[in-house]
Amino acid sequence: MIYHFTSMRKTAILLFLALTSCYLILTPGTTVGRGYIGEEMASGNQMLARISSWFSGETVPQMAWSRHGALPVLFDLPFLIVGKFLISQDFILSLAPILTTAGLMVLVFLWLRKMTTPWMSLMLTLIGAFATMLWPYAYIGLETKQSLFVFLAAFIALANGRIRGWPGLALFGIIGGLSLTVKITGVVLLPAIAWLVYVQFRDDWRVRRPQLLVVSLLIAGVWAVGEFLRNPYWDPRGGVFVNIHGWLTQSPILMFTNFIGVFGSPAKGLAVFAPMLLLCIYAIPRAFHPNHRDLTVFALLVTACTAGFISILIVPSDEIWGPRYMHVVIAPLLVCIGAAWPRLEWKIGLPLAGLAAAGFVISFLGAFSSYGVPSLAMRDAGQNTIEWINGDPVWNGPVFELRLFRAWLRPGIEPVLWTPSHHWVWEPPKDFPSEWKSIDLREYSTPQSILLQYWGVKEKKAMLPIFRVAVFSIIAAPLLLFLVVFRTWKESRGVAP
Repeated sequence: MIYHFTSMRKTAILLFLALTSCYLILTPGTTVGRGYIGEEMASGNQMLARISSWFSGETVPQMAWSRHGALPVLFDLPFLIVGKFLISQDFILSLAPILTTAGLMVLVFLWLRKMTTPWMSLMLTLIGAFATMLWPYAYIGLETKQSLFVFLAAFIALANGRIRGWPGLALFGIIGGLSLTVKITGVVLLPAIAWLVYVQFRDDWRVRRPQLLVVSLLIAGVWAVGEFLRNPYWDPRGGVFVNIHGWLTQSPILMFTNFIGVFGSPAKGLAVFAPMLLLCIYAIPRAFHPNHRDLTVFALLVTACTAGFISILIVPSDEIWGPRYMHVVIAPLLVCIGAAWPRLEWKIGLPLAGLAAAGFVISFLGAFSSYGVPSLAMRDAGQNTIEWINGDPVWNGPVFELRLFRAWLRPGIEPVLWTPSHHWVWEPPKDFPSEWKSIDLREYSTPQSILLQYWGVKEKKAMLPIFRVAVFSIIAAPLLLFLVVFRTWKESRGVAP
């Protein structure tokens, strides 16, 4: 048993390095213009400046607060500090979501190894890493911290049985609190975290009252600290509820259609941006048996709470790639699929292969260019309403990214014109322009990858270190993946790797 644990741990480390190397191949290497990540960098730098001023006795500068508060920014400080001495802060901070996503998938792998064969656990992990929206979000950066902490809380509470020691319980309480507060919307996941607490103490809570009290206080305390540290940002703006009120729908029918659209919308549905999760239609009932019932209930709670919350909005998504709020459900549902099919069979293997292939293509398109490019193109075409972004088939995310990819592959520098036209029923309004505005796709088709941008360019200047990291990753990634596959093959045969 000790040897098996050590062997699996070595495989997990290699897998983490392999996933990180794979993600680094297409790394954008910068956070400039990337919304919230750039905001976190500014907030983190000012936090470091305040700490430095406080120690040196100088005047403490004003703080630019992040919308999610100072607590999640604390996890960015090590990257910002390293970035002052190595390459650039921009690049080093862009590694944070890559490492977070790789860590999330390693946790998925470790949990799957407890209930599935070595090959099944590795296959589901790789599919999750490269055939779902986890891949593009390793560069976008949003949602990754929350997804990691939510899944880590479940891993601690469910994957290894009952937590008996105080250190483990304290860790569970802190992680549970962080999962509710690293994002301002995290509080909607309270039922899922409460379920984990219930599972831990349901059989003997009377004799473990002190432990139950401490865990509950830690969860509540960490959440309260996070909420307090968000006030400097939101209080001058009237508070969170005032700002969200304009985005709430008053129609129960729209709430229902939004809920369906979260999963099945052709423009923003989870089934489009993580196709393999369609297997959950069959996996959830199969996994809902005594051995994995707690896991299944947790996954359903995370899914229902998240989808239920975003369904009360005017639109259940935004301009980011796919249904970004559903990022948090992917890892738990992956483990449910493994619980339903612990061994690879042809009945599950064939549809899984097809869904994985479709997911890989869609996820690659999402990782090809910066997530803000479609919004920029829609603005230039005069069609950038939030409703069109979320429901217009003309601007369907994967389809538009495929147009950009083809434009990038086309040789030459001549314009690649495209007219995002629509069909009027039955004639256009009198005051509307007679023609739709065309845009040049070549202007938007620059890949975000530093490797693709500078391949063949002699003068790389400041981008040279980042380019070298990407080139090294091309070499390291297949070697590390080979080692992971080799160890998995050995473990599947019961041979010491």
